[in-house]
Amino acid sequence: MIKKVILLIGPPGSGKGTQGKILAEKLMLPHISTGDIFRKIATNNTDESRLLYEYMDSGKLVPSELVNKIVKTAILSDDYKNGCILDGYPRNLEQAEYLNKNVHAEISCIFFNVPDEVAIKRIAGRYNCESCGSIYNKYYDNPKIEGICDNCGSIKLLFRSDDDEKTVLARMEEYKKETLPLVEYYKKKWRFFNINATANKEKIIEEIDLIAKRI
Repeated sequence: MIKKVILLIGPPGSGKGTQGKILAEKLMLPHISTGDIFRKIATNNTDESRLLYEYMDSGKLVPSELVNKIVKTAILSDDYKNGCILDGYPRNLEQAEYLNKNVHAEISCIFFNVPDEVAIKRIAGRYNCESCGSIYNKYYDNPKIEGICDNCGSIKLLFRSDDDEKTVLARMEEYKKETLPLVEYYKKKWRFFNINATANKEKIIEEIDLIAKRI
């Protein structure tokens, strides 16, 4: 049996993480990110895990060569013997080529398509309740009573410092340069699905249902 690897591609704020979890339940496949894999590997006592921990601890970008090796080892492990839904990898064409050459799998790609201005507002506008974790957005989804959490009544509603517009714009530019070219790459190589990620939740879930039946 050839394992299924489903890749989720989309800009920050596209909702691919949320929809990936829904798809994982429908297909009964684990939904993982490179962050999940890194955190798991970093706890091992190997040269590779120690090197990874050094990069993560210093906040430096993990080199593609190391990322490729770690992701390959994870995908080929018994934990993902039937496949997985992979969020955050590959990030660029170099990683995509490595995956294609080194992992024998049936690959599908889902692209969460959303305009820049919507993605930026989704990220830069979000804030959360420090007490219960409820998430809001100043553009789309504010509490019913201003400044008070709907769920627990707390007034501790905070914006994340790394979600300011300048930081978000930098992340968007990096995405366009590194990751967006993967759309054309996967259109030509494997099964490719395009989701309008600006649609309402019900419509997106309908599209996810249809895709799940075709994968």
